[in-house]
Amino acid sequence: MLWFKNAIIYQLNNDTLLNKEAIENALKSHPFIPCGNLDTTKMGWVSPYHDNNQDDFIIDMQGHLLLRIKKETKILPSPVIKQALLEKIDKQEQALSRKLTKNEKATLKDEVMIDLMPRAFSKYNHYWLWVDTNNKRIIVDCSSFKQAEDILAILRKELGSLALTPLSIDKPLEQIMTTWTKENLNFPPFLLGDQAELKDPLEGNGIISCKNQEITSEEMRAHFDSGKWVTKIKIIDERGVSFIVNSDLTFKRIKFDSIILDENEDIGSDEFDKKLEADFFIMANSLANTINDFYITINKIV
Repeated sequence: MLWFKNAIIYQLNNDTLLNKEAIENALKSHPFIPCGNLDTTKMGWVSPYHDNNQDDFIIDMQGHLLLRIKKETKILPSPVIKQALLEKIDKQEQALSRKLTKNEKATLKDEVMIDLMPRAFSKYNHYWLWVDTNNKRIIVDCSSFKQAEDILAILRKELGSLALTPLSIDKPLEQIMTTWTKENLNFPPFLLGDQAELKDPLEGNGIISCKNQEITSEEMRAHFDSGKWVTKIKIIDERGVSFIVNSDLTFKRIKFDSIILDENEDIGSDEFDKKLEADFFIMANSLANTINDFYITINKIV
C-alpha cells in the first residue's frame, strides 16, 4: 500500500540541492541483494513499481520523488538457538571433562549462529521514502527514527553527502499542544481530535491515555491544571487527513478520508503503474499541504 501511515520528516539544508539523476544513480549503486548464507540482514533499493523492475527506481510527479527500499531480516527463533547451543556446550564439556568458560561458550554461540543461519527464515519489509523537492524535505514512512536513519544512511553513502535534520521547532511541542488544547484555540483547517496522551513533564510518570474523549472538556482541564502536558494528540485536517502528532514532531497513524482515497477510482485496477503514480501525486500534495500548514500553525502559538 502506497498511502503513508507514518511520516518521519527531515528538513534539507537550504544549500542542499537534490538532483534526480544523482539520486537515481545512487539508488542503482545500492540495489537490493538478498542475504547470503552468513548475513543476518540486507537492505537495498527496489523500484516503486515492482521489485523485478530493474529500470525505474524513482517516480517523479512534479517535484515529488517516490523511492522504495527493501529489507530482508533473517529470523532464528531463540529457543532453536538455545537448544542447539546447549547441545554443543554439553558435547564439548563431555569431550574436555570440564565446564566451559564464559568466553568459550560465547565462541560456541557464534559457531551455532553460523551453522543455523543458512536455514533461517526470511522476513521482508518495504519502506517508502518521499523526496519533496519543492519544500526541501525528505519524509520516510516508518515507525522509528532509527529505521529512518538506517535508510537515509544508505542514501547518504551513495550520494556522498546529505545534509538534513529532523523537522523541529524552537519551543517544546508538548508545551505548544498543551496551550492549544487548554485554551481551545481555533486554527482552521485543523481540529483537535478525540485521542491524546498526557504526562507530567517533571515527574515523568503517571501517563494518561485518552480515546474517544472530548479533549477540551472540564475533565481534561483538571489534568492540565495539575501540571500535565500533552505528549501525543490526534489532529484532524478538515481537507481530508488525520494523524497523531508526537512530541518529536513525527506523524503516526496517518489516515486519508475517502474524498482523497477515491479521487483516482476511475483508474482500473489492472493499470497498476498509472494508479500508483496518480495516488502518489494526490497523497504527496495533500500531505505536503498538511505538513506545511501544521508547521505554520504550531509556530503561531506562544
